Amino acid sequence: MAAVTQDPEKTLAWERQHRIRAAIAAIIGAVGLLVYYIAFERLRSGYPSISGLDSLERLGNGSNVVTKLPSLRLEEFQYLQDNQLTIILIGVGAFIGYCGMAWAAGFLAVATRARTPEFRKFLIYIPIIGGVTLAVGTLIYRVSIVVLAGEFMDGPRTVAEATQLQTGTQQFAQILNALGGLLLAVGLVFVSLNAMRVGLLTKLFGYLGIVAGAMLVVFPLPVVQVFWLAGIGFLLIGRFPGGDPPAWRTGKAEPWPSAVAAAQARAERTGAAPATQPAVPKTAPSGGRSKRKKRH
Repeated sequence: MAAVTQDPEKTLAWERQHRIRAAIAAIIGAVGLLVYYIAFERLRSGYPSISGLDSLERLGNGSNVVTKLPSLRLEEFQYLQDNQLTIILIGVGAFIGYCGMAWAAGFLAVATRARTPEFRKFLIYIPIIGGVTLAVGTLIYRVSIVVLAGEFMDGPRTVAEATQLQTGTQQFAQILNALGGLLLAVGLVFVSLNAMRVGLLTKLFGYLGIVAGAMLVVFPLPVVQVFWLAGIGFLLIGRFPGGDPPAWRTGKAEPWPSAVAAAQARAERTGAAPATQPAVPKTAPSGGRSKRKKRH
């Protein structure tokens, strides 16, 4: 995805060429993240819990004996093996969703840079790299869970086997998730903030994008991201409530007016006179003494 020039005509021509594809990517990405969220919640709702009391009772038997006993996580691994399709669906949904988010955020970043040179070129690639990295990491991690659960169920199913299941692939996936999530979060915050400043996003969706970026670090499940990404998709296909913001039509930065300027503009459209201070009636200065009526 190449950056466009500061020429408004070339900017609009480039955006017309790529806008629909970015919109489709955003909408498909929103659907993917929604599938990821629903499948994850379904898997989590039935997840078995391990009794802490049973674990404490085993501590008195000695470590050599405990490692040869059947693992208390047997029910957990059985549950994971029985729900392999759901786990794969989580990974595929996340992969599609975060790739769609990377595409849409990258397009929005290019459009933002075309309207303000203050938006640095390297900021375009942060959400793209972050989204793809997070997508790949999430998919690898979910596939590794399925593989490890199958290996455990096919093995001796002992405590020692359960504690040695962590593999280099799974650790690599966790690193990708952490790095990709951080990059995508930073990218969404910068892109949403600057796109709002140049008038490409409304203030509502600008702040929503900032929250979506922050939530990637605070709360990994894609709740806010689904709404933001779907909104970007509808904006890019021209189905946004209220129509396109002016910056999409002019190819130039069209900053949103301040609250005072917006109020004045509304007053001018309705023909209302600007509010003025009420006039204070003038009173004649009173003398030091009041005049007394003369007695006749």
